[in-house]
Amino acid sequence: MARHSVVVGLDNVAATVAFTAEQEAAADAVEAADLAAKPSRDAQDEINRLEAEITLRRQREAGADDAGGSQSGRDWMKAQEAKIATERGKL
Repeated sequence: MARHSVVVGLDNVAATVAFTAEQEAAADAVEAADLAAKPSRDAQDEINRLEAEITLRRQREAGADDAGGSQSGRDWMKAQEAKIATERGKL
């Protein structure tokens, strides 16, 4: 893919200039690195989403019964932590 940059001269006239071979290689390397990092970014995004679901209410529900918690709340928290662990394994 041919890339160009826009250059504005002293006379405020813009011109497009084709990338040199070195600039093309550098841009290709940046794109390849970005593509290689996508699975890690996706996993981190999912971890952030899952952790955001652990609200104060969910934490209270996961607490002891005498503190307002319940078994279903504790089960939900364990399941959520398992999902987070799975995503962390992808990093």
